[in-house]
Amino acid sequence: MKKINSLLLCGLISTAIIAQERSKNWCYTDQNAERLHQENPLLIQQNQELEELTKEYSLTNNQTAKKATIIIPVVVHNITHDGGIGYVSKATIEAQINRLNIDFNRLNSDTTNTRALFKPHASSIDIEFRLAHLDPNGECTEGIVRKESPLSFNGGDAVKAVSYWDSKKYFNIWVVDAIEQNPDGSYVAGYAQFPGDGIDNTYGVVCVNQNFSGNDRTLTHEIGHCFNLLHTFNYGYCGGGGDGCSDTPPVYESTFDCDPNRNTCSNDGTYYGGDVVDQFENYMSYASCQNMFTIQQASRMMTVLNNTSTNYGLKQLWDSGNLAVTGVSDPYDPNPICIPVDPNFTYSKQYICEGDQISFADLGTYNATPTLWDWTFIGGTPSSSSQASPIITYNTTGVYDVSYSPGTTAGWATPIVKSNLVVVSSIAANYTIPFSEGFENSTTVANDWRIETTNGSGWVTTTQASYTGNTSYKVNNITNSVGNITEAISPSYDLSSINNPQLYYSWAFAQKLSAGNDLFVISYSLDCGGTWTPLAFKAGTSMATASSTNSSFIPSSQAEWGRTNVSLNNIASETNVRFKFYFKSGGGNNFYLDDINLDALTGIDEKINANTLKIFPNPMESNASLSFTLNANVKNLNIIIRDVLGKEVAKIVNSSSFSAGKYTMNIDKGNKLSKGLYFIEFNADENVKIEKLIVK
Repeated sequence: MKKINSLLLCGLISTAIIAQERSKNWCYTDQNAERLHQENPLLIQQNQELEELTKEYSLTNNQTAKKATIIIPVVVHNITHDGGIGYVSKATIEAQINRLNIDFNRLNSDTTNTRALFKPHASSIDIEFRLAHLDPNGECTEGIVRKESPLSFNGGDAVKAVSYWDSKKYFNIWVVDAIEQNPDGSYVAGYAQFPGDGIDNTYGVVCVNQNFSGNDRTLTHEIGHCFNLLHTFNYGYCGGGGDGCSDTPPVYESTFDCDPNRNTCSNDGTYYGGDVVDQFENYMSYASCQNMFTIQQASRMMTVLNNTSTNYGLKQLWDSGNLAVTGVSDPYDPNPICIPVDPNFTYSKQYICEGDQISFADLGTYNATPTLWDWTFIGGTPSSSSQASPIITYNTTGVYDVSYSPGTTAGWATPIVKSNLVVVSSIAANYTIPFSEGFENSTTVANDWRIETTNGSGWVTTTQASYTGNTSYKVNNITNSVGNITEAISPSYDLSSINNPQLYYSWAFAQKLSAGNDLFVISYSLDCGGTWTPLAFKAGTSMATASSTNSSFIPSSQAEWGRTNVSLNNIASETNVRFKFYFKSGGGNNFYLDDINLDALTGIDEKINANTLKIFPNPMESNASLSFTLNANVKNLNIIIRDVLGKEVAKIVNSSSFSAGKYTMNIDKGNKLSKGLYFIEFNADENVKIEKLIVK
């Protein structure tokens, strides 16, 4: 598992060691391997078979003899989400392939850093990785596939089905936005599949985009695993299974530093004549100063690269016939000119006010990098463009399509049309306040409110229950899957006519007996929905207004509803404000919303002096101070740090009572804060205020 502040990640545990106690660096590749073995125990025997073949190969082949260059056809599947998040450019992909060719052939400039003890044992593997130039249909390609999928920010094995080429013909690399975030703020940078666990469907490497570049060796390390290399430490505890290579001294556990005196094992055998220091410069370590493979590691890789087994052999990848089929035979042109296929594009905003602008750009195509662009913008100025990244102004309220066709000198792609893409709203607010929305008039609600449901059941009006009247808004969450998201977006309001404006609302929610962690977020927009700022959160048990039940929850009386208010003082002078009511399923029951009122402060006491809730310094580096004033005693104060998705990161105060007065508390990185944007949720007796926190 790669941490944010460390260089490399993890490899694959040897089958013989799986049952042993895991070290503190048990990682995602190891977890994935163990999962595969649990699902198919026959893979354990297959790994053992490959290990025996590896030993036999090492005994019968001259490890130092130069081999003919092995050419590996590569396809990079760049899986993005939400309009291009996770995108990597062609130049970055080419730089990463070049990094592989440098490292595997020991052409790296930092070979001078290999210590004298280990330099005679360093090896070139004589491999050249080439981006494929013919796709599985025999069509011209640059060896780069771009697809959009929400799996890009949860890039486990499921993401591989989004885009996959036959792994017996192409070496598959999937580049995603995220794989897994860890509780300590670190993240998984990539993981591989060991060849002994099969070379079909899921074989290859998944890597996050921020660790995919010409200056990063994450992929070098992971492809080592794909070619049957284990970690230098390999969870051997100085006397365990080891990595199968005598020229890599045993290491007790992984480290990220490059201490030249580190020597964690004393039973190093006779290969180096006795006890020696750890070989941190090895690509299969975790250290930040890697620069070599060894001769015996090269032999292990050559075992699978020369093996013809359909279960784990990779000889078919670089067979001359396959090189021709995949378009990587000599002479190899690194820059083929292909016709773009399956184009896509991204945009800076979808919802804007009259007179605002939107930036558009190519999101990448299957097969080719465009050099020509043909855009059509209905309702926009200009209405067409041949620029790569045009900026278009929309002056008139309405909903408009966008059409795009990229091309090269070889030809044009079939245009992609995104219908009803651009939503332009009036700069004049729909309503002034005081205003009340009880969802009683279904026609008005349908015309005024916009519902956006990513998946699952979304917001609908219902007469099953209400706080007052006969109707409310409901999410039929009992049928939703964890992670389903729906948003209800209000019309616009002019808040400038009232002092101390408040947003009042009623809600009803029950958890299931198995609990869950559902999330409800209220945000506001000052630019017709182009951007949103969180205003209030509720999550998990803090949302519940009734007892948990596995039956479909319908509140039976007002006693099973909650009602609260949120201060709008910080946007009190704004004349065009929209609100978004975001609900994300965490495995709970149904959620109801009713009686949204915009009015001056009345009825519900405001416990927090919003003018005195401050965070300093902000942005913070190592710590910051949170100061606040309570104007009255508070029975239940919660101060929670949440990430940008609303997930709880840490609690500063947990359901405690406070007397009226002024308080100062400390926020530090010990609260598991890595670099990024967070929100401080300050909840005093259900009166909620949200403040942003930026961590450098």
